[in-house]
Amino acid sequence: MGSQIAELRRVAWIGGAMDAKTRLVKMHVPAGQHYFEWHQQQAIREWLFTDPQKPTLIIAHSYGASTITRLIAQGHRVTELVTLDPVSWRKPDGVLLRRYCGHWRNYVAMDTRPNFANLVARVGGWWQHWPQEFAHQHIEVAADHGMIVNTVLRQWRNLPAPQAA
Repeated sequence: MGSQIAELRRVAWIGGAMDAKTRLVKMHVPAGQHYFEWHQQQAIREWLFTDPQKPTLIIAHSYGASTITRLIAQGHRVTELVTLDPVSWRKPDGVLLRRYCGHWRNYVAMDTRPNFANLVARVGGWWQHWPQEFAHQHIEVAADHGMIVNTVLRQWRNLPAPQAA
């Protein structure tokens, strides 16, 4: 028997606006789990309706986080939601989002130095601390908008940070 542990939940990953090029989220998706781009709302909605009784975990970054939070606030229940530095000018109804989400963990990037990733987030409508009032957990991370995905996933998997060359 291999060292892989079977996932008992349905798991979906949703990338941000530039994930098709950067693969910041897509590179972390294990075989057997689903990946969506931020603009695939209909496909995400259909996935949510497939086997709705099974526990669901969704991990989403940037615009992908905005996409899924709006769908959840419309009444699509999920067991667990992890958002990584959400971005968009349209925020969901936070009360409804919390109602339809069993547990929402939001990570916000606190490294705000000027760089391309942070510029994209600011221009796109960085949520910053808005989720704090509604999320079950709101966690500050010492990373920029682009590095937050890798930083958080390394923490989850207890991997050491990469060493500078």
